[in-house]
Amino acid sequence: MTRFHHALPALALSLLLGVAAVPALADMPCGPMGGGMREHRAERMEQHHRKLHEALKLNPEQEVAWKKLIESEHPMGKGRRDAANAGDAATLTTPERAERMLEHMKAHQAAMADHIVVLKAFYAQLSPEQQKIFDDAHRGGRRGMRGKGMGPGQS
Repeated sequence: MTRFHHALPALALSLLLGVAAVPALADMPCGPMGGGMREHRAERMEQHHRKLHEALKLNPEQEVAWKKLIESEHPMGKGRRDAANAGDAATLTTPERAERMLEHMKAHQAAMADHIVVLKAFYAQLSPEQQKIFDDAHRGGRRGMRGKGMGPGQS
């Protein structure tokens, strides 16, 4: 019984601190991209593009294709949600929401197909060494954006 009496104040304090934290948690945005996650991801993507651009050492003709590639990347993310669509989504039935999602997915697929055309055109202009750097930067895992470098022989 004595041990319980010693633990009681610590338990009460931790409960009090936990209850005090609930309002702060309520203000946190929900979802995987809530809050500053979009900005953080965009910042990381820009950093990746800068590192890759430096590593590729593009010539002036390749620069034009590079700009087209960057512009074609993630077109669905720009202006993704507008207030009009967000407001009427609550009034849609489940089948209507499913159809809207399917339309969005088709638009995303079309945008991705367009991006692949631009990607292939850019990739064809790269030298074999540049292609290796580009491939290594987009492999995933420990290489690429999280790797130590993007130059030949670096991983």
